[in-house]
Amino acid sequence: MEETKKYLHRHHHHAPFIQDLDLMNVIMFLWLSVAVIGLLMNSCVEHFHLETWVPTFSSSFAPHTDSSDGVWTHLESHGDVELLYRTIIPTKGLHAHRAVAVADIPMETMLHVFRDTPNNVRWAKDLKESEEFHKSGAHHKGGNTQTQTSVIRQRYNVPIPGFADREFLMNKKMTAVENSDGTHSAVTYDFVSLNDEESNNTNIELCNGCVRATNLGSKWTFTSLDDGTKTKIEVDVAVDPKTPSLSTFFINLFQKRWSYASVHGLMKEARHHLHRDKDVLVANTFFRVFPLKI
Repeated sequence: MEETKKYLHRHHHHAPFIQDLDLMNVIMFLWLSVAVIGLLMNSCVEHFHLETWVPTFSSSFAPHTDSSDGVWTHLESHGDVELLYRTIIPTKGLHAHRAVAVADIPMETMLHVFRDTPNNVRWAKDLKESEEFHKSGAHHKGGNTQTQTSVIRQRYNVPIPGFADREFLMNKKMTAVENSDGTHSAVTYDFVSLNDEESNNTNIELCNGCVRATNLGSKWTFTSLDDGTKTKIEVDVAVDPKTPSLSTFFINLFQKRWSYASVHGLMKEARHHLHRDKDVLVANTFFRVFPLKI
């Protein structure tokens, strides 16, 4: 009788594990369902635009971008950021995305945050590492225009379980238009991946466990507005993450989210930097008026 009770007790103790298996089967079924839906969407991408599948949000605060040239098409707006897209590889349905916003932040503050390459991880979505190499001196292209080049290595987390991090090794070119007082009226940063030969010549090794992805040509543009009190921000992103097993629909979705999330992150970081500068200025003024005597 006692042996029977012990057996029943052991069987009852393992019941939660059986329930966990049932839960695991449900999760796997849901995951496979999402994958199948993604494949179905991908098969229809040549017949329908991306905004057909994704709900849009409008806002009167988003700037209106002129796309009358037919290249960029309005997609949606997220708060004060407008999103546009254009198809770059029609056979795959791969899109480039553009995010546009106007921030009430001075141009020089925005540039100070953007140029701090290692700390770009604070605001760029999914960015884990950022390094800059072989930075040239500023060269006058002509008149009040300057150019500067460097090599950038960035490592991004892929927000999907089981996918390795993606690394980009890119040429970075800055083109800046200066004002007479040393400030800038417009600054553009162009990014494009190095080819295999160029990558080998840099002697920069691929990060452990990473996959080398391709930046097909991305760009950040900053334009000073209202006598330098505001900044217009534009980012164009066009990358091939080298994920053949992932539906193009999801690649487009991730790039779209990256563009507006990174613009929001940059504006937030720049505002924090601006407030810190003001706090330091107030503190320095206070101690000049009321010096501490030790």
